[in-house]
Amino acid sequence: MNGCLALDIGGTKTSAALFTTEGRIVDDYVKTIPTPANEGEEAVYQSIKKLLTHIFEHFGIRREALLGIGVGSPGPLDRTNGIIIHAPLMGWRDFPIAKRLNADFGLPVSIDNDANLGALAEQRCGAVQGLRNVLYLTVSTGCGCGIMIDGKIYHGKNDGAGEVGHLSIDPEGPECPCGGRGCFELYASGTALTAAMRTDMASGKSSLAFEAAGYRPEALSGALLHEAAEKGDAYALELYRREGYYLGIGIANLFNIFDAEALVLGGGVTKAKRFFCDTLIETAQKRCIQKLERNQIRYSELNDRVVLHGAFFLIKEQ
Repeated sequence: MNGCLALDIGGTKTSAALFTTEGRIVDDYVKTIPTPANEGEEAVYQSIKKLLTHIFEHFGIRREALLGIGVGSPGPLDRTNGIIIHAPLMGWRDFPIAKRLNADFGLPVSIDNDANLGALAEQRCGAVQGLRNVLYLTVSTGCGCGIMIDGKIYHGKNDGAGEVGHLSIDPEGPECPCGGRGCFELYASGTALTAAMRTDMASGKSSLAFEAAGYRPEALSGALLHEAAEKGDAYALELYRREGYYLGIGIANLFNIFDAEALVLGGGVTKAKRFFCDTLIETAQKRCIQKLERNQIRYSELNDRVVLHGAFFLIKEQ
């Protein structure tokens, strides 16, 4: 069979899949593993190598049957040379991911920012299919934005467009791993939610999420917060309301800059969207210069697989 490999490198988990040339995930099989981000870039690479080897062995495929490997990664990136310049949440700097994968697997490798690939996938086959000027905002370990202008990814001069997670919304706010202060993702990402939970638990606030974690900071997670909200926990509901507020601020800024036809929200945090979507819409509508319709803010239809689909289109269209 002909096809391509798709790889989604995230700060929390990494996924891989085999696609047919028509864009179907073979056997609907996606393999996901934890990303050993705190062990350094080489440990992360070795886990990626093991993951892709597993895909080869699982399907018994030959390298010459594949078009290449498409890779989605946090940025900023040097797409031309296949280098991850800086991924703050994983501690990566100037890592030659394309060169390493090509040496180990003997296939052409193309990389792009994970949010860019999210935008590409949603515009080609997802929630904004057919629209030409759209945005994709991923809210997960961090926050990033993919920008599609006239049906094409806008990369900027140095492949750095869309790093909205590092727009400062509070110049006197906490330090960010990127070197700035008060960055958007310090308030609106999954990492921000967990950090807030740890601070609030230490200050003596009560929540079903804290009880479920056994009052151990390291056991707190977005999943426990979601479960608490499902049970009507007042703390969890308020924290999600605050999440919607900060997301609304960021999204209003994006519409004010780009006047996009629509924006798609994706990433792990959006699994709890029903707890913050109304606050998000209200905040964004109040802060937008142009009239913002509710249906201009949409949620991913491809969910956890959106970057993999984008990585497929990256290889297919090249």
